[in-house]
Amino acid sequence: VTYENGKKVIYTELDKALYGTIQAALIWWTRLSKFLTTTLGFEPNPYDECIVNKMIDGKQCTIGWYVDDIKISHVNNNVIETIFQQLN
Repeated sequence: VTYENGKKVIYTELDKALYGTIQAALIWWTRLSKFLTTTLGFEPNPYDECIVNKMIDGKQCTIGWYVDDIKISHVNNNVIETIFQQLN
């Protein structure tokens, strides 16, 4: 507890980032990129930090995300479903 401009102010430290804050977006991006690259073996796209690529069954699989939306692209729907399950 402290006083600022004669008013009592209480500061708290959060254990998690609040949804909608810049920190929350950064934490989400960091965790998702790390999971996709280290756990699933995707390679970051050199032109866009929110896109990763990987060759699966001889065909390119691309995952792109913006804020909290994710797009998974591959010619085989089973590959998409497998990745989707791994993300859950």
